[in-house]
Amino acid sequence: PAQADKAIILASAAMNVSRGMSRLALALSLGSVRTWAVDGKALRTELVLAHYAEDLSWVSRYVGKENIDVTVYSKGDDLPEVAGASVLPLANFGRESQTYLHHIVHNYDHLADWTVFSQATTPGWGYLIGGSNNGHLNDKVSFDDYV
Repeated sequence: PAQADKAIILASAAMNVSRGMSRLALALSLGSVRTWAVDGKALRTELVLAHYAEDLSWVSRYVGKENIDVTVYSKGDDLPEVAGASVLPLANFGRESQTYLHHIVHNYDHLADWTVFSQATTPGWGYLIGGSNNGHLNDKVSFDDYV
């Protein structure tokens, strides 16, 4: 029975990720989220950050903006304080992809219209292996383009 329960949980998680990815693919195909509205109402965006010990001062530019919620999942020893954001502890395993999957599975029935998943380091251009300046953005794209 315990193995069957684990299989059900894993299958459910995979199905939820698949649904979430379908929403993401649809969102990307429709273009910029900043122009999205339903019946004249802007759609809700959530910024989900996978945090360990990164400086989160950059997040303040998104906290408190209309229709943007910020959720920080921290796997560090101490929870950071980010005024206006939801900061939640999470066990330190599975890297950032586990954090994103955790958010999708536990919030599937009330996911934002647009969810931006990111590591908690300050967004920037490029990818520098092993450094704290990993940016994960390509040329001509800014983090604001996603939010």
